[in-house]
Amino acid sequence: MQRSWIACLLLAVVCLPAHAAAPKAAFHLLEPVRDKAGNALEQKAPDGRLIPVARPYHGKLEAGVRAVLASGLVAKLPAIDAQAREASRYRVDCPALGGGIAIYLSDEDGGFARKDLYVESTPGHRVLCRDYFVDITLDDASLEDGQFEEVLAHEYGHVLLRRLLGPIPPTPSRQAHSVFAVTDLVTAFDEGFGIQMQPLAARLSATPGFRARAQGRATPSAADLWLSRRETWARETAVPHNDFVFEPLPPGEGDAYARWLAGETSLPADRCHLKSGNAMMVSEGVAAAFLYRLLDTGEGDAAVERRYTQLVTVLARLGQWPAQAPLVALVRSWGEAYPQDRADVSGLFLDVTYGATVSTALHDQAERLSCEGARGALGKFLPALKAYRAALGKAATGVANGHLALDAGLGPALWLADPAIRIPGEPWSDERKEPLVVDLNTGGEPALSLLLGDRQLASKLVDARRKGPFASLQDAIRRAALDAAQATLLQHLASSYATLPDFVRR
Repeated sequence: MQRSWIACLLLAVVCLPAHAAAPKAAFHLLEPVRDKAGNALEQKAPDGRLIPVARPYHGKLEAGVRAVLASGLVAKLPAIDAQAREASRYRVDCPALGGGIAIYLSDEDGGFARKDLYVESTPGHRVLCRDYFVDITLDDASLEDGQFEEVLAHEYGHVLLRRLLGPIPPTPSRQAHSVFAVTDLVTAFDEGFGIQMQPLAARLSATPGFRARAQGRATPSAADLWLSRRETWARETAVPHNDFVFEPLPPGEGDAYARWLAGETSLPADRCHLKSGNAMMVSEGVAAAFLYRLLDTGEGDAAVERRYTQLVTVLARLGQWPAQAPLVALVRSWGEAYPQDRADVSGLFLDVTYGATVSTALHDQAERLSCEGARGALGKFLPALKAYRAALGKAATGVANGHLALDAGLGPALWLADPAIRIPGEPWSDERKEPLVVDLNTGGEPALSLLLGDRQLASKLVDARRKGPFASLQDAIRRAALDAAQATLLQHLASSYATLPDFVRR
């Protein structure tokens, strides 16, 4: 095994596509500089933030890491990164490392896209690196089962977005992001972008343990019952099958918080209810499904590389985080950059979203079709399928001709908040620190019930919204036939949201 790793390492330099500008080094492996007690050192940046102090890593796992970095999807990342640096309007400065992708092997569990650290090439001599890097943990197990490879691919997706769109802006939603949840436009696009790289990494991986895990051949473990393990499985399998366009099954009885938490951690399994167009645009699972199908056409490595090259061009053309639905902005920008692809890319978007962002009528038609299909009602399904395909084709023609907007069926975000109702930063935490914030146009009944303290009122709003997104708070009050007290409550919650400070996710 050691010999094969070394052989892969020796080949790594020539595995990058010929068209890519060669960075100074494909990857920079870094580890913490530690004090005498073994604690990872941090130092204040010029802006006062504490950032890591790192040095080159040459530990016992280096050969194994280098072997992973020389194959599969991650071997393609340096070429993508070099192109992104060249195309970006955002300048970075890292004299200690130059180009390439910095990987900081930290003590903290998980993975993060971060910016800025000090690099200590010789003891006591530190140079500030103002650049993005991936903060990730490493051990034997994560190398063997592909977790290191998978998390690296995901977190580099965040790095790529920040290179081309700039720092992530404040986000309205405070709840923990999850492939199971709906959050907000920025969070869903950012996380969906990272997620789409995970099933692709699994498909292209040369790591036996990763392939076994992704293909369901790994030894079963009771640890697989843990939420994060289930979510990883859903990212690898349910995302490629576009399962997140559906709603989760309604949670059972229980207190409002327990019902909300159940909704936030459940697979989308209600085949009779599609998410609305607004809800799809704030679902990282839907974002990931579209991006995965857009970028992995199944035509081989050359096609993947070509698609990512196009993607970098499209994102650089956007140049900043879109104010409206980022997926819609991406599709439009792709059509402008590559007119020959406009019909195919917009058509793919319509297929993945079942036309829900174009019109409520098309969404409802697809929803009825799905429900008949789930029940096995063949006599009803076949004519409904024919009618739906005709309607979707008409919509695709309208979009291609510029007569119909991809976001014609979307409504505005109508944010509500109650600072007194607190939720945890992570589902498994017992500490509830963040205020519950819900968009009236995307929040499900459990979330609205928790926020409003009234399950019947929440159901009235959800039922009224099924006819189409609310155009305003007053529109919601009118269509749901709310009384004066209920209307006052919504207005109060909208005012409370407006007073909240900015929230920037880590």
